[in-house]
This record gives sequence, C-alpha cells and structure tokens, in this order.
Amino acid sequence: MFEFLIYILVNAFWLSLIGGTTILFLMRLFSVFQYQIEQKKALQVLFIPCSIGFYLHVPSKDLFTKIYRILVVFFFVVTVFASFFLFYMHLELDFIYGIQGYTQTI
Repeated sequence: MFEFLIYILVNAFWLSLIGGTTILFLMRLFSVFQYQIEQKKALQVLFIPCSIGFYLHVPSKDLFTKIYRILVVFFFVVTVFASFFLFYMHLELDFIYGIQGYTQTI
C-alpha cells in the first residue's frame, strides 16, 4: 500500500512537471492565435508566470477560458501531491526500511 502511494506521488510529479507545463503553455499559445492578441500582450500571455498575462489579456466569457481555469486548478492540486514526494525524498522518510533496519539492530 505504501509503495502504491509512492507510485502515485511519482506520477503526480511527472504529470505536473511535464504535462502541466506543456498543456497550459499550448493552451495559452492557442488563445493568442484564437483571440488575435497584439504582439506585446501575446508575449505577456505566454511568458508571465502563474498565468497572470492570460488572466489580464484574454476575455473570460467563453468555454475555453473556463476549461483553462479548471486545468490550472487541477494541475495545482497535482503539484501539491508532487511536492509531498519531493519532501519524502528530501527528508529521506523511508518508513518501511527504516523500521526494519531499526528492529534488526536491537
């Protein structure tokens, strides 16, 4: 069961790192072409972190922006799960092997 949790956390890490970044960037790129945003604002939409440029310059009254916002929330939740894996690796919280190693030294 613990290995399954680690498996979920590892996959959440890769999904948030590769999937979230790529999908959200492609959606911002598509919105720049769809709404024909001028060049300076288009660069802001594409490259300002946390989708701030997207929220400032893209009209928010259609289905595309609602889907984008839902995906932002989804990838935020996945990134929170991925951060648990990073804490697990950084703090070396190896519960299963740590307990076995402790009982063998007694």
